[in-house]
Amino acid sequence: MSATLRRLVEAAAKSDAATRIDPRLRRAAGRLAYRFGVSPRGDGGRSNGRLAFVGPIPPAETGVASYDRAVLDGLRRTGFLDRYQTDVLWPVQPRHGRKIDRYELAVYQLGNNTRFHQRVYDLAWDAPGLVVLHDLALDDLVRGLEVAGDEHAQDTMLEAASPGHRPSDPDALLHEPLRIAWCAAIARRARGIVVHSEFCRRYLASIGCRTPVFVVPHPVVDDPEAMGRTAPRALELRAPLEARGVTTIVVAPGDVNEAKRLPALLEALASLPDDVHAAIVGRRIPGVDIGSEVATRGIGDRVTVRHDVSDEDFRAWLVAADVAVDLRFPHRGEVSGSLAMAMAAGLPTIVSATGTYLDIPDETVLRVAAGPPDPAALAAQIGRLRSDPALRERIGAAARDHVSSLAASDATAHGYEEAILATRDLVLDPLRPMRERWARGLAEIGVDGSLVERGYGVSYVRALESFERTP
Repeated sequence: MSATLRRLVEAAAKSDAATRIDPRLRRAAGRLAYRFGVSPRGDGGRSNGRLAFVGPIPPAETGVASYDRAVLDGLRRTGFLDRYQTDVLWPVQPRHGRKIDRYELAVYQLGNNTRFHQRVYDLAWDAPGLVVLHDLALDDLVRGLEVAGDEHAQDTMLEAASPGHRPSDPDALLHEPLRIAWCAAIARRARGIVVHSEFCRRYLASIGCRTPVFVVPHPVVDDPEAMGRTAPRALELRAPLEARGVTTIVVAPGDVNEAKRLPALLEALASLPDDVHAAIVGRRIPGVDIGSEVATRGIGDRVTVRHDVSDEDFRAWLVAADVAVDLRFPHRGEVSGSLAMAMAAGLPTIVSATGTYLDIPDETVLRVAAGPPDPAALAAQIGRLRSDPALRERIGAAARDHVSSLAASDATAHGYEEAILATRDLVLDPLRPMRERWARGLAEIGVDGSLVERGYGVSYVRALESFERTP
């Protein structure tokens, strides 16, 4: 680039004059500045003009990997990946830390597992971008950072423990992991946040998060057509149980962990007629021995446990079953991928009336009370579905239609596009570093939110806003 053009780009990116022009031109100036190595931050960075997508991809053994593949497939279908060059960074390597600043924007997928998300967290901290929160309570991740001696662990834990970040939502306070704002530090550093439920948006607001939040539907990992293709295998799984007199199969799908409250399901099963059979199907979690729970109750002939099954068999069990049970306590603000698959299979599902589960359309699920589930109440809901085939069909059809509508509209891909482009424009806006310096300077001299609300130091940022409004 010529010296003259460089000076023009630099002026457009840094000077107050740039704020007096059309917002579209201002954003273009920001993109040019990054593209040609004139960073509005003043750090001399050079953009490669691309986006980064940072998170697990199959065959990584985590549900986030299937989620990420579904998101990328949706962005490809809608043409987003043709319009915006995007690099998928997985597995995260040390070299990515040196190059991540070169991207116009990075999209970070953050779950609650140190094995898969520690390096993603570090990149999201060092080069803030758009953070996708798969869990609000990142408690296991943060504790893992501390054990690993991660450089960001202490700051994260200190901010999580701040009294100013305590949530006020009574529903959130039911769940110990949500009482501490484990996500507060990374949410503050992020330029934008994607969540999958209005409950998550409300939670972030209640802990004082002011980062822009985008509510984007969970992607349809397996649509009804894909689930239907497993019907032959589903018949194979169901036949031997029916031969023993089973008429109702209740499946508990997904990770076999404590939050699923499987002992409550076993207690409920023991009180139901002998023709009701439970199938516990999902990834084995260290420290959870569901086999012992089954043996203790003497109902081994009424329970099938299948750990670490193939993807095909996991889908087939959902198609083979009559009812699904997908409970959560404690809840961590996650949206259940296994529930989405059960709904795609047209399977009526019983869920906990808490958190993200309350944002699911009422006609697509049955609920039991929040908190530790009452086995008698759970048994009553299972019995209700067992004895009323029309109710099963009605709920299952509504669930399947809901998932089909999401898939047909590519709602997830469109939501991602909105979040990515809005956050990218924020990052490329030359005014952003001026606001950051203003906020950082106030914080350094001890000015807090209450003083700002009283007008302390506000004149500068109001002047910047006036520039934005000026034609």
